[in-house]
This record gives sequence, structure tokens and C-alpha cells, in this order.
Amino acid sequence: MAVMAGLTTLQMIGLGLSAASAVGQIQAGRAQAQAYQRQARTETLKAKRAEIQYKEQGVEVLRRLRQNLGTVTARAASGGLDPYSGTAQGIKDYGTKLGVREYYMTEENAALSIAAGDINAAQYNSAASQARRQGLYSAIGTMGMAVASVGTLGSAPSNFGGFAGGGSVTGAVQNTFYPTASSLGMPSMIPGGF
Repeated sequence: MAVMAGLTTLQMIGLGLSAASAVGQIQAGRAQAQAYQRQARTETLKAKRAEIQYKEQGVEVLRRLRQNLGTVTARAASGGLDPYSGTAQGIKDYGTKLGVREYYMTEENAALSIAAGDINAAQYNSAASQARRQGLYSAIGTMGMAVASVGTLGSAPSNFGGFAGGGSVTGAVQNTFYPTASSLGMPSMIPGGF
């Protein structure tokens, strides 16, 4: 509190505005992090939905395989052939091989969809952490700049005395054309010079 007592009103206002800006930066970082976390959850849900769709496709493949095997068996038997040997069995074996391959492909696709969803979710969670950190770092930078600039608010300019008659280039030029008593002691400042 002793430090605050030595500050001018302008300095207090500047610090207050900087603090408000810092809080806003932290809140913006948190909001962005929450948006990324929602996207991560969305990616996880999308992956789960894709996995379910692939598993449903796998069930459909097995249903069609069973139906085709039954059809081959029934047709072979109705034609007077042994459905469990010869050409009929060869057709069923070939159909089973293709069906099982297709089924395992749907299982692999289901697993890949979950893995891809996990990777995407991890990337969004990482972005969320980065957004939170960035908001905090921005707030720290804002407050650091505010504290550093508090000493310059309400004080004399740092270039005071650099030129005769006001401490600025404009003052020096005015003294050249309209010399004052304080600038007459410097010969270079008098029009026409000595």
C-alpha cells in the first residue's frame, strides 16, 4: 500500500487499465482453451461414431456371408449335389475367404478411426494448454509493461534539457529564431551566430 500511495492518479488509472487488460487476456486464453477442449471432445465423439459405423458394416458383411453360404448350400442340395464337397464347397470357401477379409477390414477401419480421433483430440488438448499459457504470458507482459511505464507517467520528459529553451527540437528551433534570455548565452543559438 505504501507503493500505491506514492502514485499519481494518472499512474493509478494506467495500472488499473493494464490490470483490466491482463484479466481480459487471461479470460480470452481460457475461452480459447475451452473451445479447443470442445473440439477435442467432438473429435472423440466423431471417432466413436465412425467406429460404430464400421462395426455395423462388419455385422452386415457377416450377415451377407451367412446368407450367401446358405444360398449356395440350398441350391447345391436342390440340384442333387453334395453341398459340403466339390464345387459347392469351393464356392462357399471362396465366399468365406472374401467375407472374412472384408470383415477384418471393417474391424481395422474401426480401430483406425479411434486412433485418428485420439490423435486429433490430443492435438486440440495441446492447443488448449497453449492457449491458456499464451493468455497468461500476454497478461504478464501487459502488467510488466505497465509497471515499467508507471515511472514515466506524470514525470518530466526524459529529453528535458537536451536543447536550450524547453528540452525539445521544437524549442531549439524557436530559440534560434526568437532567442530568449536563457538561450543568448549560447552563441550557436543566436541568429547569425558569433
